[in-house]
Amino acid sequence: MGFLGVFCLIFNSFERMKAAKSLIVITWDGVSKPLEYVLQDVERNFDLLIFDHSAKASKELVAHLNPEFYVSTRTENKGQVFYEVYKYLYPNNEERYEYIGVIDDDIYTSYSDLNKLIFIGQINHLDVFQPSITQDSYHDHQRFIHKAGIQIHETNWVEIMFPVYKEEIFKAISPYCKFTISGQGIDIYLIPCLQKILQLNKTAVIHAIQIKHCRPIQSGNKIYSNGKNNLEEIEIVRQECLKLVAETEPGVFDKEFIEATLEIDHFKRNNIQEKWNRIKMLIKNLHLDLIKSSYR
Repeated sequence: MGFLGVFCLIFNSFERMKAAKSLIVITWDGVSKPLEYVLQDVERNFDLLIFDHSAKASKELVAHLNPEFYVSTRTENKGQVFYEVYKYLYPNNEERYEYIGVIDDDIYTSYSDLNKLIFIGQINHLDVFQPSITQDSYHDHQRFIHKAGIQIHETNWVEIMFPVYKEEIFKAISPYCKFTISGQGIDIYLIPCLQKILQLNKTAVIHAIQIKHCRPIQSGNKIYSNGKNNLEEIEIVRQECLKLVAETEPGVFDKEFIEATLEIDHFKRNNIQEKWNRIKMLIKNLHLDLIKSSYR
C-alpha cells in the first residue's frame, strides 16, 4: 500500500471517530445541584443523559444543562441504573453510540476532560476504560490511583464508579442486572466474561485524565431491598458468570482466564487481610475528612 493509501486509511479512521457519538450518563439525587461536581467549561462532544434516581425531581431543574435525555426513576444503586438506562435507550435493540459511560454523582470532572477521555479511548481502540482517580479521592482500589508519566495502563477490569463501555458490551449487561442492585460484581466478573464472548478485550485505566471521588464510599455495609449486601451480590454475579462460562462453546474461555478471574474470590479469599485493608482505608478517609475540616 502506497503513501496515499495509508493517508486515506488514517484520514478515514479519524473521520469515523469524529462521526461516532458517545453518551455519558450522570446520576443525580434530585435534591442537590445537578452536575454539582462537573465543570461545564467547553462544548460537549458527547450526548448527556441525566439520571434522577429519586424519581421526584422535575425536568425543568436540569433544562439549563441541555441534556439530550432525562430519566427520572427510583433506583437504589448502579445495577438498577444500568438496567433503566438500557430500557430507555434500546426499546428495539438499535445501535446508537460508540461508547456509553455511567458516572456517579460525586465525581469531580469537567466537560473538557470527558471529551479528552473519550478521544483517548478512541485513538487507543479501547473497549472498556476509566480515568485514573486522584491520590486524595475516597477509594477502595489502589490499582486505579493516578500514575504520573503514562497515558494509559492496560488492565483486566475497571470499577463500577466510572466505567466507559463499548455500546455492544453495555447492552449485553442488561440480563444480569437483576442479580445485583448495587452493580457490584458486574465490573470485576461479568464485564471481563462478556468481553471474551464479544471479542472486545482491550481494557485500560486512562492516566492522562484524573477524576476525584468526592464522598466516602457509602455502599459497603448497605442492605438492599432484595435482602443482600454488596459481598453477597458480588458472589451471586460470580456464580452467574461461572454458569455463563459453562454454557459457552469451548475455546472462548481458557484456563488462565478462569483461574485469574472467576476462581479467585477477590472479596473473600483472605477475610482477615480484607478487613484490615478496609480498616486502613477507613482511617485514611477519616484523615482526609479532618484535613478538609481544618480548612473551613
